[in-house]
Amino acid sequence: MASPSIRRIERLNYGISAGAIVLALITRRSSSVSLGLAVGAGLTCLNFFVLRKLVVKWTTEAAQGKAGNTGLLMLPKMLGLMGAVAVAVLILPINVVAFAIGYSIFIVSIIVDAIYTALRPAAADSASENGHG
Repeated sequence: MASPSIRRIERLNYGISAGAIVLALITRRSSSVSLGLAVGAGLTCLNFFVLRKLVVKWTTEAAQGKAGNTGLLMLPKMLGLMGAVAVAVLILPINVVAFAIGYSIFIVSIIVDAIYTALRPAAADSASENGHG
């Protein structure tokens, strides 16, 4: 089972990506920008999903004392991801800067979750001190 933080980051990644794509569709006249953002965001969402599945399987096997082969799947996953990025950039009619922005949305998701996690205990502590918790 994935940690709540990993699941939160994944959901944030989906939400921020969807919001950015909708915003690009509304504000940009160039379809290459919207497509670049969508392809980049889609690849990062897919990558995060597959990575979460692999890590959960890998850590579950390790906790059970099994010597599974899940760790060996990281290399093919990375090669597939690099191939998908190369195909997207070289073949699709996309804006490469928009693609990079879409692909980098997972960083924003991690930062938002880190801020949420850092502020959450402080908010709970202050509520209990004020008699609200």
